[in-house]
Amino acid sequence: MNLKDYLGETMAVYAYLCTTELEEIFRDDDFSAHLQSEELAINTYCLQKGWFLAKVFSDLSCTVKDGFSSRPSAREMVGCLKRGDVVICSQLLRIFTHSEEVVRSVKVFASLGVSLHILDLGGSLLNETDGVSFSKLAESFATLEKRRSKERIKKVKKLQKDEGRYLGGSRPFGFSIHDNGRLIENPMEQRIVKTIMNLKKEGKSLRAISSAVSTPIMPISFKTVQRVLKRQQNASEITQI
Repeated sequence: MNLKDYLGETMAVYAYLCTTELEEIFRDDDFSAHLQSEELAINTYCLQKGWFLAKVFSDLSCTVKDGFSSRPSAREMVGCLKRGDVVICSQLLRIFTHSEEVVRSVKVFASLGVSLHILDLGGSLLNETDGVSFSKLAESFATLEKRRSKERIKKVKKLQKDEGRYLGGSRPFGFSIHDNGRLIENPMEQRIVKTIMNLKKEGKSLRAISSAVSTPIMPISFKTVQRVLKRQQNASEITQI
């Protein structure tokens, strides 16, 4: 007989997930599908255990510095927890941001008498009979630290890009690279960009536009025309948000 049965209370089962700020900024169909598969895995796990999932708590666009206890939905969930309740998460990185936080938070869950189930680790972190793989736990710790490092690098690059800095790769047509590393408009190429945009509005094909704006001194491929149009479209979409 478990504690809930002994007390005559109903066990509550909650799911939790968080996504990082950069995951949301760069969210695509693959990432959305991945989150849906994680949600399905949680529901399947509940069915296997014969549990009813009471509520899913989500904190989206968290920074790496946002610890579990500082997130709004996480705090709300902790406020609902009673002894014998269960919290389910698909992966360790969907609830914690670094290994020290895991150790600290697991102690808190244990003191509350709440089970914490991490699906990719095989079960409850607080119940040895669930057979949680400690090799997988070590791998998860390493994954948390790698993600923190990647998040920092991505954030620095995004800040540099927002500041107009050139981050390598092909120089975007219409811009030159200043000595300070920033992209500045190239007047001559910007005139060509405007011509490309006007010809596109007239319904010209990429190859027709390429032929119209190319000169013997400066040939412009249809691929360059395509990249210019794509960049202008992306810039237009951002300004409309």
